[in-house]
This record gives sequence, C-alpha cells and structure tokens, in this order.
Amino acid sequence: MGTTMGKNGGHFLDALPSQATLHVVMLGLDSAGKTTALYRLKFDQYLNTVPTIGFNCEKIQGTAGRAKGIHFLIWDVGGQEKLRPLWRSYTRCTDGILFVVDSVDVERMEEAKMELLRMAKCPDNQLLSFSLETVEPEKSK
Repeated sequence: MGTTMGKNGGHFLDALPSQATLHVVMLGLDSAGKTTALYRLKFDQYLNTVPTIGFNCEKIQGTAGRAKGIHFLIWDVGGQEKLRPLWRSYTRCTDGILFVVDSVDVERMEEAKMELLRMAKCPDNQLLSFSLETVEPEKSK
C-alpha cells in the first residue's frame, strides 16, 4: 500500500469538508484494470467487465479512514490508443487523476509510463500528489 501527500506534506483529504464530492478521473492503458478497480471500490468485489468504449461514471462514498463520508465521482475513461487524445477533455477541472497500470504487463510498461508523463505535462493537470497502491486479485478458493 502507499501514501498520498499534498504539496505541504499533509494529507489532502484532511482539508476537505466531510460532505465534499471529489471529481476523479481514472486513466490507464486499455486492459489495465481501471473498470475492475472501480467496481472493486464500489461493490467491494471483483466483477467481470468488458472493455470501456467512452467512459463509465460511478459515485462512491468513502467508508473508512480519512475518506470516510467523502463522496467521489469517478470517471473511468477508456484507454484504447484512439481514445487517449480525449483524456485531456476529462481531466480539465478535475480534483484528481488515478492512473492505473497493469504491473504484470511488463511489455507495455514503457507505453504506460509515456502516457502518464504526457498527462503530467499537460498544463491543466497540476500534480498535487502521488500515490502508489498495489491491488492484488482475490485468490481462488
């Protein structure tokens, strides 16, 4: 698991009113696991998904820790190469970006890195914090 720090070293969620709604965009290459991660957050289980063409949008309420009571409106945007030029449209005026990487797909790691750097360089996307999280799939019983 990782940590998320704001510009001044404090956790950015500490500064929010408890009834705030944060608008977050979830990006990453196609088949990176964005939709799977989104539904895991929303339903607390792994669901079968299909490739996202366009976007999905889900509202999720934080239930634990610093996120408790905070509402997140999460936009899961398709990662196919032809859709990536549209990412900038989704990230304007957003509160955060979650960039999902499939750590098992080592052949596409450089491509994921380049797309993340491209988004980080976009003037509309000021990087306020970094977060490194590892999500392990459930083991079959």
